[in-house]
Amino acid sequence: MARDGKKSIIGKLDDITGNNKYSRFVVWYCTDEKEREPFEEYASKNNNNNVTWDFVSKYWLTDENVLEGIRYYMKILHTQKMKNIYDTMYQQAINGDVQSAKYLIDFAKDFFKDDGISELDSLLSGIDVDEE
Repeated sequence: MARDGKKSIIGKLDDITGNNKYSRFVVWYCTDEKEREPFEEYASKNNNNNVTWDFVSKYWLTDENVLEGIRYYMKILHTQKMKNIYDTMYQQAINGDVQSAKYLIDFAKDFFKDDGISELDSLLSGIDVDEE
């Protein structure tokens, strides 16, 4: 567990997928093909020597927990990529690019939008008031 009490990404993936073997596979699978090792090399390094790509395709990539782990991890990757785009657009806007400034305004409207629930409503949402 991380020092601040929050689970690491792998720890959260372990919870989602059900085991560390699947979590490591999700990270490998979501890594760009140009940057990751071939499956056979990955499998041998992770004590999966008897697991073939055909087996993984048929069973692991159809397992709902593995698929949920992939969705979770891809969301993290997407957030990191969006931050990189945001940083680039911010620099361009600072340098006078009007389109980048417009992108930042639109991005902020979506990303930082208020969900419309007041703090009081949020606190009261879990309370069951039984009228008699």
